[in-house]
Amino acid sequence: MSLDGIRKTFSPIIPSVVQEQVAQAVEAAKPLAPALQDGFDPAAAGTGQAAPVGMADPSKYETVPASYPMKGDATLEKVANGEMELASGAKGESVRKLQEALELAGQPLPKHGADSDFGTETKDALADFQSKNDLEPTGRLDAATIKKLDAAAAANVKKPQYDKLYEDSVLNTTIGIGYDEKKAHLPQIKKTIDGLEAKGYQQLDVTTATDDELTKHGIDPATVDKTATYFVKDFQHQGKDVKGVVKLITPDTPNAKEKFARAMNEDELVMYSGHGRVGSGPDFDPKDNPAGNYVIGAPHEENYVKLGENDLKKAKMTNDYQLMFFDGCNTNRYVDDLRSIPKNKNSKNLDIVGANTELSWSTSSADVLTMLDGVEKGKSMNEITSDLNRINKEHPRDTQKHFMTDGFEDND
Repeated sequence: MSLDGIRKTFSPIIPSVVQEQVAQAVEAAKPLAPALQDGFDPAAAGTGQAAPVGMADPSKYETVPASYPMKGDATLEKVANGEMELASGAKGESVRKLQEALELAGQPLPKHGADSDFGTETKDALADFQSKNDLEPTGRLDAATIKKLDAAAAANVKKPQYDKLYEDSVLNTTIGIGYDEKKAHLPQIKKTIDGLEAKGYQQLDVTTATDDELTKHGIDPATVDKTATYFVKDFQHQGKDVKGVVKLITPDTPNAKEKFARAMNEDELVMYSGHGRVGSGPDFDPKDNPAGNYVIGAPHEENYVKLGENDLKKAKMTNDYQLMFFDGCNTNRYVDDLRSIPKNKNSKNLDIVGANTELSWSTSSADVLTMLDGVEKGKSMNEITSDLNRINKEHPRDTQKHFMTDGFEDND
């Protein structure tokens, strides 16, 4: 490649001085070591990933960026250490993380969102952030900017109350998979079971387990549901030994609605994936049968679904902290009822994740497993919802915020 070609290839992501050094080094090395060209692969350009610029001394590296979403990204670490900059034309995962950080820092990207493409909207948002933070508004991500952006984004990261979820060293989770008239729930049930097993969970036959065996796995023998399907595993959360207990409820589960009602009253992590039934609540049977509906609120469309009495009004929910995830079409409609009906629940002891849009059945199992995995690993809700948004992208350019959160703002 010519000197001009090398300069043009790397211009979006590497400073001009370093470009010149790289280009000259490649040209000088050609007669001596043709293989050296592979170390400066032009395919890396335009991907948001740094092309090599020489061996750096690890001792000079700082732990910046230190927070979600930019932490742990090799390219952004190089930006923080002054080895390179990101600018218009760059693409890839590093750019997406930059864009998410901008949004967290209060710099909206309304047209394109976090689309992994460093275009005009990203440049303008970055320049505006720089202006507000006494930096030169270049619209390029440099070392000074990334440090201030990292701090600004970190201030708005939201997390569940993990100290309360793991206080007793047991994570009690219920996953409910609802009913679909076209049987789309059936493959999702299998994928959920397969996914739990892939995560290290093992099904436990509670009908034959002794009290000692139940206790060993974090299940109280006095309250165990002998007709429920249990999965168990041991894991660590922030160095603490935890017993994970998952109950799976499906349309084939005897008294599915009643079991889900019990989970709503007692469990720390409650997840439902299925039809939202136009804001009325989870449903474990056909929409014209009210027996399997856990009614949270009034439907937003008349004569669409048959319902019984409001179950939330009859609920006796725990005063302890709960995290609930409703993975169904427009389940954000549940929030007002969940906030107003149970008198003992508020943003201090109930956090909610719901959907802002219609969702596909094809991602149901992936969604609940992603939530479970995020909670086990102690991820922020920003990271978990970002993962969920990527799973539910309808097309490559889809930048919709499919999921919403409520209640996390006042968490410690």
